[in-house]
Amino acid sequence: MQIRPKDFIGINDKLFFAVVNEYQEDNHALTFLRYMKDNAGTHKLTTKKAEKIIRDTYPEFQFDSYYADIVLHGIPINLIKEIYYPEQTVTRLLNMESPDNKQSDAIGIINTLLAAGFKKDYMGITGSIMLGMHNENSDVDIIIYGREQFLKIRKYIKNSLDKVGINSLTQAMWKDAYERRDCALSFNEFYSHEKRKFNKFIYGKSKVDISAIPKKGEKYEESGPYKKINKDEISSIVTNDTYAYDFPARYLINHNMIKEVVSYTATYTGQARKGEKIEAAGFVEEDRDGVYRLLVGTSREAKDEYIRVID
Repeated sequence: MQIRPKDFIGINDKLFFAVVNEYQEDNHALTFLRYMKDNAGTHKLTTKKAEKIIRDTYPEFQFDSYYADIVLHGIPINLIKEIYYPEQTVTRLLNMESPDNKQSDAIGIINTLLAAGFKKDYMGITGSIMLGMHNENSDVDIIIYGREQFLKIRKYIKNSLDKVGINSLTQAMWKDAYERRDCALSFNEFYSHEKRKFNKFIYGKSKVDISAIPKKGEKYEESGPYKKINKDEISSIVTNDTYAYDFPARYLINHNMIKEVVSYTATYTGQARKGEKIEAAGFVEEDRDGVYRLLVGTSREAKDEYIRVID
């Protein structure tokens, strides 16, 4: 079965799981519950709420991953009937006759990128818009397939801010983004890192986030399975930032024990550049070859875990 991170799997039109790894373990898709429908409507779930729902109501989807050494939400492959693909969402939106306001903003930014010469084949839209669960406060979550294409689009956004309908976030919007992330950084730390990434902007009345999924030939070859050792805090110099905007984000470092810092949390995507010194807190993991890495973000919110650039 072909699935990638940022795809979604629906179960009985009630539970909606985000794919977190294209690797399938013991005939299970590795996922995490993000949205739920019930009689009261549609709900976007925090990590804590999702874990409680799975633990208390749907324990059959609780999966102890040997590969990641963590409890994820595993969907048996034979139960998967509905997969949501971000690239199909782009096609559906462009063919829509009567889009609502949020969908119109999504269509507008797609058309802006198309007019700038970027190809539709490299674009997807994930999250609430893909699932039809958006509201007026929802973000537009754009996926760019291919690291090279993503970096070109990121450069285009940087050069187009406050032009062609692509606008900078206001300070209030940055504070809202910070509060929603609920991360371990102070607001000033969060803002100083975010403002130089150029992967967030405003189009119409919507906040837009762009993220990258590397193509097959661009992917970093991992050496899992991984075994968690202990929590730790380290500081080191980034020696390679090639994978900084990938999912997961990855920073190779010059450290006497840890080879790399890895994060599945969006807050720490694009967080550091080659040559910068970072502090990082997370879980030390050992791969099958006895090599260590630091995993930052064992939950979406990554409480008490962080990556920050220091002087």
